[in-house]
Amino acid sequence: MLYPMETEIKLSPVGAATASQVFGDELLAPCLGEARRFDMESVYYHDEGGLLEQLRATLRLRTENGDGVCCLKITSGHAGAAAVREEYEVPAETIEDGAAVLSENPELSDELRAALGGPFAPVCACSFTRTEADYTSDTLSFVLSYDVGEYRKGELTAPLGEMELELRDGDVDALNALADAIVKKYGLTVSTRGKYRTAMALGEETC
Repeated sequence: MLYPMETEIKLSPVGAATASQVFGDELLAPCLGEARRFDMESVYYHDEGGLLEQLRATLRLRTENGDGVCCLKITSGHAGAAAVREEYEVPAETIEDGAAVLSENPELSDELRAALGGPFAPVCACSFTRTEADYTSDTLSFVLSYDVGEYRKGELTAPLGEMELELRDGDVDALNALADAIVKKYGLTVSTRGKYRTAMALGEETC
């Protein structure tokens, strides 16, 4: 649980060619470290009573290059274009094991801790390859990433292609300003939905 408060800007949809240009852009490249790649599979779950959804909380089990991570995200609001969420994660091989550990966190409300008792059912998923690099300057630090893959809900699928700028240290206004410059330069769009909401919308609207 290194970053209990997640602050990130999502840009979607983004094609591979545009993502490559962004990683090499003069606004970013001088401060970007070496790129890393991860193969990821995320499965999202609801509890039987639907309490997690009511509390605007998302429960996910993700494998990252074969290693399992259980994550709980709780929507907090926005800071400009950046979505702000509480984020708690622990290593886990199953959703039950991860939720059991998360439920012991005293920072969570009693309702959330009860919801983490399960039982759980998978509701949607996504699989993708992530390319990411650390941006570090004197005043700002964030992770720039590009995800390409597929959303799934039941038999429905849709292509996934998005970039993220996730704040690590510094002023969120500076992150917003940098993202705004990239958006305008490449004609991109800020996404107001995370992967879970996008996957859950399959069959309801065009993604």
